[in-house]
Amino acid sequence: MDTQKDTHTDTNARSQVDLLLVEDSPLIREALIEAFSASGIVALRSAAATAQQAIVALQTRHFDLAVIDLELEEGTGFEVLAHIANTQSDNPPFRVVLTNHAFPLYEKRARQLGIEHFFDKSMHFDDAVNAIEKEAQRLLNIASG
Repeated sequence: MDTQKDTHTDTNARSQVDLLLVEDSPLIREALIEAFSASGIVALRSAAATAQQAIVALQTRHFDLAVIDLELEEGTGFEVLAHIANTQSDNPPFRVVLTNHAFPLYEKRARQLGIEHFFDKSMHFDDAVNAIEKEAQRLLNIASG
């Protein structure tokens, strides 16, 4: 009998998708958590303020979604994106970058590492939340049918 639980939860058995939030600003973290809890379909499963905390979380469980800031307390979001690209290429989380450093060179690098969306926090915060919720709904729809 296998006593270890699979780290990837079956989406069919739930009504929420699992989110990893990689953000060092408590204010932004709280705003995102509040926005996602209002939708009811995005469940924060782990939050990280450093690249290493995020990598440990990714090694511990599978996430459906990952919202990643580029500038962190220690390390960068690029380290987290590279870890996902190198270790979860067969089933990566849907990746969204939400940053105050929305430079074209950063976006290009992040896209090379597999992100689906790149948003400037100061200008497109609501757009980012809407895109994440839309993707969460899409994932739930795929799982249910």
